[in-house]
Amino acid sequence: MNENLRLVRQKLVEFAVGIAAIDGGKPSAFTQNLLNQYANGQVSSSELKQAIVEKYTRASQ
Repeated sequence: MNENLRLVRQKLVEFAVGIAAIDGGKPSAFTQNLLNQYANGQVSSSELKQAIVEKYTRASQ
């Protein structure tokens, strides 16, 4: 992954975490790990979303 794309992804992660913080939220360690993987190009946005949905769907059942 090129550096420009990594920087764009990092800004998107920072924005998302900031929006959540406005409501008093903070990402769990699990979610923060996924966000870091996304920022570094290790997972796509759809893989990130799917992992979060699967984790928290199982947790609520």
